[in-house]
Amino acid sequence: MDALDHTGTAREIDPPTEPQRNPDLIALWTALEADRRAGDERTARLRAMRLIGGDDEAV
Repeated sequence: MDALDHTGTAREIDPPTEPQRNPDLIALWTALEADRRAGDERTARLRAMRLIGGDDEAV
């Protein structure tokens, strides 16, 4: 083999393939993200209600 051999390896020649996606993991991450957003919305509403009610500890 020549030190300047420029033939590509199998990894360089083959087009990159996308890893297989697990539908269960996708569903889990989607549900976790939705739960996080819902919690953020509840927290924002609670803060707004405390501000409207004049609760000084809301900030």
